[in-house]
Amino acid sequence: MSQFTHSIKVPTQYKATAKILKAAIEKQKSIKSLIFEEKHARVRSLQAVLKHYSDNRGAIDNAIEETGLLKENPNLDSSLAKVLVTELIFGRGQLNGESKPVQTVRAYKEKLQQAISGSEQQKKEPNPRYVRINTNLLSVADALDYLYGEEWRRKQLNPDATYADFLAAIRALEEDEFLMDMHVEGVLIFHHKWSHYWASHEFVHAKKFILQNKATCLAAELLAPPVGSTVLDLCAAPGMKTLHICNVMHNKGRIYAVEQSKERYKALCDITNEAGCQIVTPILGDALTMDATKCPDVEYILVDPSCSGNGMQSRISVCDEQKDDKRLYKLAGLQIKILSHAMSAFPNVKRILYCTCSLWKEENEQVVQRCLQLNPSFKLLSCKKALRNKWQNVGDKEYVQIGKNCLYCLPDYDLTDGIFLAMFEKRPDADNE
Repeated sequence: MSQFTHSIKVPTQYKATAKILKAAIEKQKSIKSLIFEEKHARVRSLQAVLKHYSDNRGAIDNAIEETGLLKENPNLDSSLAKVLVTELIFGRGQLNGESKPVQTVRAYKEKLQQAISGSEQQKKEPNPRYVRINTNLLSVADALDYLYGEEWRRKQLNPDATYADFLAAIRALEEDEFLMDMHVEGVLIFHHKWSHYWASHEFVHAKKFILQNKATCLAAELLAPPVGSTVLDLCAAPGMKTLHICNVMHNKGRIYAVEQSKERYKALCDITNEAGCQIVTPILGDALTMDATKCPDVEYILVDPSCSGNGMQSRISVCDEQKDDKRLYKLAGLQIKILSHAMSAFPNVKRILYCTCSLWKEENEQVVQRCLQLNPSFKLLSCKKALRNKWQNVGDKEYVQIGKNCLYCLPDYDLTDGIFLAMFEKRPDADNE
């Protein structure tokens, strides 16, 4: 990657990460898929560097420009420079080896720090760390006892607290405090400082605690299948929502969990097995081929199809993403097919929950609108009412009778990932029409 002629080579992980960054910027490719394709196993550990660059791209690019790092060192590859500067300033704070590029960037450390500290770019405060208790393996009471034993302090809300009060309490969390979520039982909220702590915690590795963003937890909360019911998760991998549905059902009943990709299917099998899900039947197959003969007696369906994913806060973006209308058109076409199939292929279904991690109307309100037109035996329920009206953001009011019943989780307002949810119920007289 480096064009320097030097006896000491640039460490492989820096070169491989710079290669990924270069491809992402020049070819507009997904960082996630590029990392997955990368043969250097060590580059996965530097995914954090790419995330740091994504979060601080403006400040880093400006600092490189302001300090003259690339102008004064024309042989230094720009992608490698970005990786090294990110690691030095926002990552580990130090660089490995004595290669020429590493030495060069090290020599600019003070200038880079000054440029970044003087940058007008406001660094966005990260959203909190959400940790969900897997009640298959650990009760809420035992989880709380564990936290108290570790000297965590629970922050209590007044019984009549509003949603605004709740959000204010999250923003004001002290580092040794945690909060219980007001919408979803078993969701714990911690100061963002503890994100890496929980990512490597023994309870997380043992699947007693699940790292799951609060927004995605609303899917199982709204679907609300009773204990003993039969549920179909049509696009299930990696399995976080499947596991949560299992918790909601107290591990009693049956869940068909469908996944088309062999690799993702294996991940689904692994997590449901490790997390003690006794009622999950994983199925390797296409959602559009599932019906009442393959998945009998289905009453509740979760439809969480492939989407643009532009609402995910963990997403790594290294350039200004443009709205891709052609891609959205294709995605929406598939989403309509899957949701409409769920509405028509299972005669015993009572409720369907549609969910995307997108903030585009093409994948959300427009999909809902089209599926209601194709399937008049279904009606929308109000997600806001299901959350006791303790929510603010709903769909676009331009979609009459649709927008007000749908729900958005907005990252800056709700302190979560960006998620869209819509809840359908089969009309009681539908079978007689």
